[in-house]
Amino acid sequence: MGLFDFMGTGKSEAVGVDIGTSSIKAVHLDLRKARPIFKNFAIARLKKGSIQTSNRIIAGKQISKILSFSLNKSQIKCRTASFSVPNFSSFISFVTIPKVTEEQLSSKLEEEARKFIPVPLSEVSLGWEIIKDYNKKRAMEMKSKKDTMKILLMAIANDTIKKYETIAKKSNLNLQSIEAENFSLIRCLIDKENKKKTTLILDIGSRICNILVVYNGFLRGTRNVDVGGGDISNAISRALNIDLLRAEEMKKQGGLQDSRIKDLILPIIGRISQETKRMQETYNSKNPNSPIEQILLVGGTSKLKGFKEVLAKDLNIPIFDGDPWTRVKFDKEQEAILRDHQDELAVAIGVAMNGLD
Repeated sequence: MGLFDFMGTGKSEAVGVDIGTSSIKAVHLDLRKARPIFKNFAIARLKKGSIQTSNRIIAGKQISKILSFSLNKSQIKCRTASFSVPNFSSFISFVTIPKVTEEQLSSKLEEEARKFIPVPLSEVSLGWEIIKDYNKKRAMEMKSKKDTMKILLMAIANDTIKKYETIAKKSNLNLQSIEAENFSLIRCLIDKENKKKTTLILDIGSRICNILVVYNGFLRGTRNVDVGGGDISNAISRALNIDLLRAEEMKKQGGLQDSRIKDLILPIIGRISQETKRMQETYNSKNPNSPIEQILLVGGTSKLKGFKEVLAKDLNIPIFDGDPWTRVKFDKEQEAILRDHQDELAVAIGVAMNGLD
């Protein structure tokens, strides 16, 4: 899935780096075994919005210093690193094109990319994946459409790639790959058992809700919704005239079980539920032979008390907490602290595993 690779595969260990809007996370994995072994992690938290906004890295010059300091403090000495890019910094689209030869594919996809990428193609790097239909029944139905190809088309701005390359260089890291965080999440959440099911991953962060559909371990649908835990905290803060820290505390402690804030939270949760249901219905209507069978929740806001019950009632589908450690081995004495931080480390875990798809 890592379509922007710089060093190829075959690494024995790696650090996965996730630079968010207000924190930097890194996870160090030993990759020499079939199942990666956890070594260490680092988290640096800053003022919200002080690192990235929806369109650019703000504190680019400071990130390398913070990242280097965090890695050193956690005694992470591995220099091979893979970076994730927030979904709002990448472009992802599914396109169907007439079947072409391998030599013709690049020019044909550039033609398609111009339709959905709002900047000149000279300013982005393109990557793609030919989608194969693994459902035998579906494949039989599609025989009449052998003259077409379905492609997952991706692009990351060259300026964004250069910034990450600079951050890596100034942090004394050897950049292995860059990928959109969607693929990092899929890699760490979808194990052999989950590959057997069509799964919707609902990732609810502080600013953005990412909705992914995964079939046989591959991304087959995606939607980003501009709503998250920060909207809940702001709504509580404004309505009760309290500061954001207190609002955050009330949100985490009571959630939908706190009668003082339940009515403030429900409209925001309702929007997330509505967008998830829309994605479910759209995907199922186009793929009736492999409908969504389960939902995996990830992201801090997904742990809001009462949220899972509301979502289950609206969607009528099995819902589980996603486990980003499911493909990683760690010592039992480490489990408590790793579970405490697993939601914020999920992307970093997945991107560290790049190359093990």
